[in-house]
This record gives sequence, structure tokens and C-alpha cells, in this order.
Amino acid sequence: MLRRPLLILTLLLAASCARADNPFGLMLWPQSGQDVTFAAARAAALGVVWFRPPALFLDRWKDDSDCQACRTLQRSGLKLAITIRNGGRDSLPRRPSKPPTDLKAYSHSVGAMLDKWKPAMLVVEDEEDQPLRYDWELDDMPHAYGKELEAACAVAHARQISCANGGLSYDSVALLTWSVLAKEHLAMACDYARRALPGRPSLCGGGAPAELKNAEKLLEIYRDSPIDAVNIHWYGADATAFAQSIEIIGRLTGKPVMSNEIALTRTHPDPHHVRPLMRAAMAGHLTIAIWFSVDAADSLSLFDENGVLRPAGEEFAHQMSGRK
Repeated sequence: MLRRPLLILTLLLAASCARADNPFGLMLWPQSGQDVTFAAARAAALGVVWFRPPALFLDRWKDDSDCQACRTLQRSGLKLAITIRNGGRDSLPRRPSKPPTDLKAYSHSVGAMLDKWKPAMLVVEDEEDQPLRYDWELDDMPHAYGKELEAACAVAHARQISCANGGLSYDSVALLTWSVLAKEHLAMACDYARRALPGRPSLCGGGAPAELKNAEKLLEIYRDSPIDAVNIHWYGADATAFAQSIEIIGRLTGKPVMSNEIALTRTHPDPHHVRPLMRAAMAGHLTIAIWFSVDAADSLSLFDENGVLRPAGEEFAHQMSGRK
């Protein structure tokens, strides 16, 4: 019976010497038959500071629910970056989240969640630029999202918790960066597109794609909102492109930049990309840099199904250890 607690304690103690002040974290889901305790222990053992649990959904939340995961993660010593969505469903049948119709009730529910989880960072929604994730058919979008973001941040700040947007999707981040570069020098923008958006050769012609509109509309919301950092998602293997995007998104919004979702894709899983991406995050002064360590449609966990580090995971651990 003592084996499980001793294993977790050993992992946490082994990580303590590596818990220097750094922006790195993991999103790591429990594997079949496990709970969040093992995921937290594995994250801590790698020396990261931040941990991102699965998203919380207000339409499925009960104020009086017993939250064992909350207590477990609070004892782990990791800083929590939680994502709260007003609703929606990512699995089939998919449906987007919608902005709250009653901001007072919404604020109460967000406060109840924060009191349970006690995170250091609240992330409001997830890839709000994507119609599959957030309802863009409403006439007052993106201002409706802006009101939701403002209400959630007010609740968070009243509890001394930082707050950020849900995370601009990788395509939107890359297209916004390309758009700025195209205005300055088309050849430079074309070079960026080849590295960050290799499947979009038409961008070298200079024509702005239609999907850029949602991201451009959200920039004004981010600039005027009380967020503590602008949150971006990055799925590109090119670290130079990552550094360019960090700089440009920060310049466009006037906010510090963070990412609660950085990953290699299944088509570009080379572990040699891990070190440059981590270095770019540090050089770009990301306030939070969370690796998306999840086996999903276009991402791979740092761990295999047996809990053993994959090559990318070994490189991540190597970098976190501080060894060159």
C-alpha cells in the first residue's frame, strides 16, 4: 500500500533541485487506469514549474463537487494554469463554446472554480479564433468574447490570480506574423511562410487569406482587455519562426506573451527541434511556456503508453536538467 505514495514522493523530491525559476510546464493527461497524481509527479520530476490540467466546462460544473484532483495538484507544488470554457464539446458531436448570456452568474461560477483549483493562471476559453471552438456566428463577436474575458479576469484578479485569453491557434499566430512581415518586406514574409506554413505556397503572392480576419478582430480585444499576457499556441518545428511570432504578437498587442500549448506535430516529431524551441521561448521572455504532452490528432506526448520518455521527452528532460 505504501508503494504508490513513496513513488510519488520520490519523483517530487528528485525534481526539487531542478525547480529553478523558469517558464516551462506540461499539459500531461493521466493514462488509462491512473489519476492526475501520476501525471503531476511525472511533470514535477522533469523540473517544470507549470501544469495544465484538462479544460473545465462551466455547463458541467457543480459548485459543491468534490475535487480530489484540485487537492492533489495543489500539494504537488506546481503552479496551475487552468482553462475554463463556458461550454462546448471537442469530441463528436462537436459544438463550439458560446459567450455567457448572464455575466453575473458566469462570474459566480468562475469564482467557485477558482476557489476550488487555486491556480496561478486562468485561461479563458481555448483557441477562441476558431469557429469549431468558439461561436463566431453571433453578430457581436468578438466583443461578446471580450466581455467574457473581462468578467473572468475581474474574478481572477480579485483573487490575485493572473488571467489570459484562451490561446490564438497556431495558424492564426503564423498568419498574423506573416501579415506584419508582408507589409515590411514580402520576400521576408515569403521566407517565414515557407518555414512556418509550408503548405501555403500562395502566401508568397501576398494575398491575405480569409481566415486572418478573426485573428485581426481579436487583436483589438486583447489590446484593450485586462489580460496579464497574450496566449498563443505553437505547433511549428522552426524555432526562428517561433521567435519571430513571439516578438510580433507582443508588438501587436502590447502585452507580454505566453503559451499554454507548444508541441511538435506527428509529421515533424524530430526531437532535435525541442532544444531550439525551448531556447526561443526563453529568449522571447515567454511568461509561461507549457509543452502540450498529449497524444492527439496532431501531437505526441513526451511519454509513451508505458510512461517511458520518448526521444522528444528525453531531449526535453535533458534541456530542463540544464546540461548542454
